[in-house]
Amino acid sequence: MKINSIKQLLIGTGIVLLSLFSSFSTKAQVQPHVEIIELKVYSENEQKQNCPDKVIFTLHPQPYREGSFATDGSGNLSKIASNIQMTASNNFSVTWVGTLKPNYIKCIASAGISKVDGKDYEGHTNYLRMHFVEGKVALMLDLAGEFDPNDYPLVVLKKGLNNGNPVWTFGGTD
Repeated sequence: MKINSIKQLLIGTGIVLLSLFSSFSTKAQVQPHVEIIELKVYSENEQKQNCPDKVIFTLHPQPYREGSFATDGSGNLSKIASNIQMTASNNFSVTWVGTLKPNYIKCIASAGISKVDGKDYEGHTNYLRMHFVEGKVALMLDLAGEFDPNDYPLVVLKKGLNNGNPVWTFGGTD
């Protein structure tokens, strides 16, 4: 009788441990790495204090799904601009434009990806760009030249605004 009790205890303990390990594995799969994208601002002004030094965006890969992938992106442009609106879009790009806040109203500059997760960006295209001109800021998500593992172009799946800030989803096949 003691042997059966010990077997039941061992089997029960094994089941609990297996469920814990599978739970850890599931949590690792559910929370993909969030990328921090830094766009460096290159000012045309002699006094660069009229422009921000950088603008930060985040990319959140969606959980794995068979046959495709998608990544959600966002940025807090309301720190530097107001009245942000989506002004143009197609399958491969989106443009948002806002009015620069008084601190930055005289900024004349462009910005492009300089770092990803704190490391120098070594990508082959600059799919996030900004222009600061005539009191306005334009953010462009342009996936031209970006492709998935099957050599199909990346496409914009969703685009819009959330609390006055640009949000988007792009994706492709895997």
